Amino acid sequence: MRRILVWMSFLVVVLVAVSVETVWAQGGTSEGFPPQTFLFNDTLLLARALPFVVALAIGFGIWQGKVGLRQPKSSPNSRSVIRHDFGTVIAHWTNGIGFIIALITGLMVLRWLPRPDEMRIVFALHYVGVVLIMFGVVAHLTQNAITGGMGLVPRSLKDVGEGLSEIVEYSGIFGSHRAALGIKLPKAIRQTFAETATAFGIKPTKKLGKFLPVERVFSYTPWAIIVAVVVITGLIKSLRYLYPIPASIIAPVTTVHDIFSYVAVGMLAIHLAALLLVPANWPLLISMFTTRVSRKHVQEHHPLWYKDLVAKEQAIVDDVTPVSTTQGTPQRIEETQA
Repeated sequence: MRRILVWMSFLVVVLVAVSVETVWAQGGTSEGFPPQTFLFNDTLLLARALPFVVALAIGFGIWQGKVGLRQPKSSPNSRSVIRHDFGTVIAHWTNGIGFIIALITGLMVLRWLPRPDEMRIVFALHYVGVVLIMFGVVAHLTQNAITGGMGLVPRSLKDVGEGLSEIVEYSGIFGSHRAALGIKLPKAIRQTFAETATAFGIKPTKKLGKFLPVERVFSYTPWAIIVAVVVITGLIKSLRYLYPIPASIIAPVTTVHDIFSYVAVGMLAIHLAALLLVPANWPLLISMFTTRVSRKHVQEHHPLWYKDLVAKEQAIVDDVTPVSTTQGTPQRIEETQA
């Protein structure tokens, strides 16, 4: 899997580099290209910058992947544990900020939001968002290719069922533990709806790991699809400034790009609601800034992850050579870090 992701990243760099070299050689004057307006020139600048952005992101991802493999996530005496390493946080917020910039400017282009008379700055900001998204996505893929990180990828249909159970828990029918705003419904209402939900196999999930099923199924996976479609269709739309692509191709690609932009608005609202309205998720939101979450929270809300952390901590302790004596003289103990 690591090799596949590394080769995919390499192919992205090669394809973008070939495209840029082609347009550089042509000077953007081939027959069938759009008129050489400011938009045309700005798009060429974006195309020429992308190979450097991708290369920088790959380098950053490799560096953070190597660091992440060496960095211990917790220690027995620590009050907090690392949930996200530095590279993950940077990739997340780079992608997030870029997506918001691209989304706002895109809505201006679609006239969902008021637009200025001079649209060049809007498109320029849109391209800044594209650059940030490309950096975040490529850095994320590269780092996970190095570390083998697949924790956010759904593994079975069981994740879907548990994810649905978590969403139902937000309603408060199973108590205030994971309810939105911590609201506890009246007992009579809770019992009625809880019994009905349980009859359909929907019940509170007790054995939670590092990443929640709702994160894997209803957050990471939809975002991965949305970002992939928006980025791919956006790049195809930009390629018309590098190659004379027929309007019959650009038109449906633009439609798909716009539809998934609308989907992204709805997904962003759902994403923020789940984070901001559910108190049990607040520590996870904070960890996206600080990289850490309290050990107590892990023990109470993520028992499988806590069990894994304790096992790794014990493995580190076991790697310490026991004290031995030779003629009553203690020998020095060398600690090794797992």
